[in-house]
Amino acid sequence: MTKPVFNLKMVAPLAAAIISVNAAAQSAANESVAMSASSGVEEIVVTGTNVYRDRTDDINPTLSFDLDFFQRFEPLTVGEMLKRTPGVAFTSDVLEYDAVQLRGMNAEYTEVLINGRPIPGQGADRTFFVDRIPSELVERIEIIRSPSADMTSQGVAGSLNVILKDGAKLEGITTRLGSTYYADSEDFRTIGSAAIAHAGESYDFWLGANIQERFNPKRKTEAYFDEEALEGYAFEEDTRDGNDNSLNGSLGLQLDDTSEVRFNAYYVFTDRTENELVTEYEGDVISRSEGDLVAISTQEEQIDQTSWGIDGVYVTALGSGELELSAALSQFKEDTVNFETEEEFDDGVSEGVEEGDEVLFIEDKNYSLEGSYKIALGATELKTGLSYGASERSGLQAGFFDVDADIEETRVAPYAKLTFDMAENLSLEGGLRYDIYEREVSNEDGSAKSDSNELLPSMSLRWDMDDDNRVTASVARTLRRPEFDLVSPFEEDETPDDEDVTIGNPDLASELAWGFDLGFEHRLPGRGIVGVNFFYRDIDDVIELTDTGIETEAGGALFTPMNVGNGTSRGVEFDISMPLAFIGLENTGFYANYAYLDSEIKDPFTGEMRTFRNQPDSVYNISLTQDLPGFGGAGISYQKRSESLETEFEEYVITEYDGNLEMFVEWNISEQSVLRFSGTNLLDQEKVEYIRDYGEPVNEIQYEDSTPTYSLTWRSAF
Repeated sequence: MTKPVFNLKMVAPLAAAIISVNAAAQSAANESVAMSASSGVEEIVVTGTNVYRDRTDDINPTLSFDLDFFQRFEPLTVGEMLKRTPGVAFTSDVLEYDAVQLRGMNAEYTEVLINGRPIPGQGADRTFFVDRIPSELVERIEIIRSPSADMTSQGVAGSLNVILKDGAKLEGITTRLGSTYYADSEDFRTIGSAAIAHAGESYDFWLGANIQERFNPKRKTEAYFDEEALEGYAFEEDTRDGNDNSLNGSLGLQLDDTSEVRFNAYYVFTDRTENELVTEYEGDVISRSEGDLVAISTQEEQIDQTSWGIDGVYVTALGSGELELSAALSQFKEDTVNFETEEEFDDGVSEGVEEGDEVLFIEDKNYSLEGSYKIALGATELKTGLSYGASERSGLQAGFFDVDADIEETRVAPYAKLTFDMAENLSLEGGLRYDIYEREVSNEDGSAKSDSNELLPSMSLRWDMDDDNRVTASVARTLRRPEFDLVSPFEEDETPDDEDVTIGNPDLASELAWGFDLGFEHRLPGRGIVGVNFFYRDIDDVIELTDTGIETEAGGALFTPMNVGNGTSRGVEFDISMPLAFIGLENTGFYANYAYLDSEIKDPFTGEMRTFRNQPDSVYNISLTQDLPGFGGAGISYQKRSESLETEFEEYVITEYDGNLEMFVEWNISEQSVLRFSGTNLLDQEKVEYIRDYGEPVNEIQYEDSTPTYSLTWRSAF
């Protein structure tokens, strides 16, 4: 299969015509985190203005990317937004951006928050698929590299905080209409999307609705080898077709001069069908006509997923300080029906069709309460609080193993945080969080309880050396709770091999990590900024499926997940955001980031050192945007990641991706209206997986690609 090759020489002619690589987040004129909040709702309809990332006021290291950073490329989901941010990777199907990997580490090491609160999701490893959050709901995205004591501490690689839009400083109506065309789809598929939102004119109110179709027609080819000789192959068509419908709203009330209350809510419903058709052949040439048909299998998966959440925050002056009380409720629910058929052939003659179906049901509810009191003590600010959380989860815990279980968790965390301005340009923040945790798991095989408590200190420093240079440093203790399926009491025969048995381990402890970050940021002339950050994670009690050394009755081995040892992850993250006025390009914006990533852990199967699963060595983005005064603008962006390794006992999988090129051209119809043409996957990205057993040559190669897509979007504000 011949693939187009991308190099920087391809960018120059495009940039000369109308293009350049993407601009980036947050206006440099404003260092606050909430830089998109403006006097009118028309400000969220980005029309022909380059923007550049700037620093936040947080002492703990945090990157904040405003709506402006993403909107001109018209991403549909939070996942599509994140692919252009520093150090973010995905190990998903082509054009799918679901389980986000901060610092490239596997998704279970990233905590996903909405408005600062944990949210339930499908994954037994506690991951939430960010492609389920429509981008139309989002005001900004924060990447929290290291937490403060008043934050949850379950993001070993970092936390991703999705801030939803509200009406605090907005007024008026915004609308969006869009249509997307799939170039290589056999039925020339076109899908649509629409959104409308209203912000209160005389009060703090926001209500938005969004409807969007999702479609991804993927093609896969699988080649099977015996001693490096091709012996068979399969062709697969995998099409995902569905709708995401969402609402979000907020209401803020000023009760008196010293008290206010805010309510936030969101609702997302996904109705999606996944259809797979696989035809398998024997032969030494990959061809539908020259091979012997072995089997035809189909799979139709009807997926219904619902996520919603509501929270309220009350803030009032109390004595010489400030009291804050909050409560939240969120829920994830999935009902999926999977119907499969398989028809085998012998010398071209059908041997009959086998059918089967499976129902997947998951329901997860989260409750939380929190109270805190903040008081200024001279140059010091003290914040103390108590956080309570509970969750109830039932259904199929689909992870390493598929286990039906009911799970209840309770979390209580008192904390204290001290912020001290040591000098006008030097701030120090330190705190302690004491996490008290209880878990109860039950299913048809039994029940078990577990509890733990961890002391989680954190400290961050911010030093503004002068107006242009800033140093940040932090150290924090974080944790990762074990997967739901692994802590369930279960027994599975013939796993991982025929005579083996695997059992669950309800006594699994959490992984604990010490994290260190050291960063430097420098303002560039003309609103730009360049930053570099070094990080290191030392992770204890890493969870791996392990041979216990006990022999089974069938003569195999007994396996169970265990806390087997320690691992480390480290890397360097670099990003630059700037106008190119210094070379005479006043209206050209440049943005780029690069992350070098590395890790080390002992493999329990081989005893050798390897990287953490699915962590690439590097990931980078290059973007240019060009304002065209009197018309609008244009831009291109290119993202690429290196290969990664995934292991499961003796099986090794190396995954490679081509780069993704996307672009936009826009016409500013008026100051409050824009018509935008955008495209993605313009190089027809391909994913390749090389699969082998340990110490053996490659025995399977899987190729996957999708289609370039082109969108036309109209946005307007009134």
